[in-house]
Amino acid sequence: MIVNPMVDIAIISFGLAAISKVIQAKFIDREVMKKQQEEMKERQKKMQELMQKSDQKSKNELEALEKEMMEAMNKMLSGTTKVMMASMVVFIPAFALLGMFYGEALINLPVPLPWFVNGFDLFNLGTWGFQIYSETNWFGWYFVSYLTITILLGIGTKIYKKVKENGVING
Repeated sequence: MIVNPMVDIAIISFGLAAISKVIQAKFIDREVMKKQQEEMKERQKKMQELMQKSDQKSKNELEALEKEMMEAMNKMLSGTTKVMMASMVVFIPAFALLGMFYGEALINLPVPLPWFVNGFDLFNLGTWGFQIYSETNWFGWYFVSYLTITILLGIGTKIYKKVKENGVING
């Protein structure tokens, strides 16, 4: 423990969020992915039109489009798999260390937050519900701080890109 569990875990969350952004940027080009998704939507529309027809030319064209779709989907899946594998190399040891160092920590939340009722069981409807909590364990605080930091980093990235596109930042 360097400062206190709340600050330590928030700093570690920031580091892991930043590493996650770097890993995603390394293996997935968001612009290319958006373009591929738009192309896939167009192919799906074309495929639906071709399914209505019964001539051999339409069937051949449909098969070719299906093959293109599979190749594009495999390419996108490959990128997300690489992100997942690289993230696991970072996150699993980090979670193990967080649990080891902060397993007994009880953290007072800065703002009471809703969370699943204590004893929540996904397969038992009687346990479903939310409760307002004012304290949590290390994982609850990690989750809240990671989510907040990720949202703020996303907003910051979007603002930076817009400012850069408008020519305010030279580079």
